[in-house]
Order: sequence, then C-alpha cells, then structure tokens
Amino acid sequence: MATNIKVNVVTENMIKYCYTCPEAHKCDTEEKCIACWEAKGIIKQEDLEETVTTAKLLRQYAE
Repeated sequence: MATNIKVNVVTENMIKYCYTCPEAHKCDTEEKCIACWEAKGIIKQEDLEETVTTAKLLRQYAE
C-alpha cells in the first residue's frame, strides 16, 4: 500500500510538472524524475518519504 501511495504521488507529479517540460524526454525512470524535481525545487525526497510514513501511521490507527 505504501508503495502505491508513492507511485500515485509520482504519477500525479509527472502529469503536473513533466507534461509541459521541454526536457521530459530525459526523465525515463522514476529516479530521474524525482532528481529533476529536486533540482528544480519542486519536491524534496523527504516529502515522498513523509507521505509513505503518514500512510503507515494512518493504517496503524485504523487497525
């Protein structure tokens, strides 16, 4: 489930930020996309990790 949340965030960001980017063809892996977003100040790796952590906490509360 946590992986799905990260995938959803990455997919959403790809639609948001990569669709209009003239260099989008260079980002052919998830890691390259994340590195590009970090370089441009769009997102931090910690933000993705926090999302996964929050999801884990919410699942724990639900149990």
